[in-house]
Amino acid sequence: MEKSKLYYVDGSPFARLCRALILEWNLPVEMVELSFPLDEDFFAENPLGQVPLLKTVGESIFPTLQIAEQLWAMTEEASIPTFEPLEDRQMMTVILAMGDAMKDAAYQEWAGLEQTGHSKLGFNPAERNLARVQATLDWIESQADKWLCGDEVSVADYALACMLLWSESRRPIEWKNRKKIARIVDAVSQGEHFSATAPGPWKAPIPA
Repeated sequence: MEKSKLYYVDGSPFARLCRALILEWNLPVEMVELSFPLDEDFFAENPLGQVPLLKTVGESIFPTLQIAEQLWAMTEEASIPTFEPLEDRQMMTVILAMGDAMKDAAYQEWAGLEQTGHSKLGFNPAERNLARVQATLDWIESQADKWLCGDEVSVADYALACMLLWSESRRPIEWKNRKKIARIVDAVSQGEHFSATAPGPWKAPIPA
């Protein structure tokens, strides 16, 4: 049987989550690095045109949450529900959506897409995305005792650390003032497998 492969771009916080899980769970998955920006041909592999992408058992799996669940299914502990209780899946979905908002705000800035005419929206999309990020961080902080900060590092903990440490290296935002979140990120960042997936230096002007 052909070995499973995870396709990633160095620096992608979404791909970093999956890479860290592969190492943490000692999974037989080959990690294949792609260059940024992705070639348009990649849309044939993933119609979203983004990484991560997991190829396994003759199928392509995306986006990130579905990949994380598939990776868990490949572990020896797969009899345990992937994300329990159900709220864990909501937390994962919210964290990943926050990551998208962070990325979209940064990409608008990096692409030089400043407002040049009258806005029919009534707001700047980049500013609105950053507001979404801050509001989401407040919500996560309020929920941290319930869903995060458990006895062991969880998948949601990994996801949160990936998103926020990406911001530190690419487009810093305010988050360290939230004590519970800061504690989670600090705990995750000290892990051997998480450290092994740290992105290389950002080679401006092309972000990862």
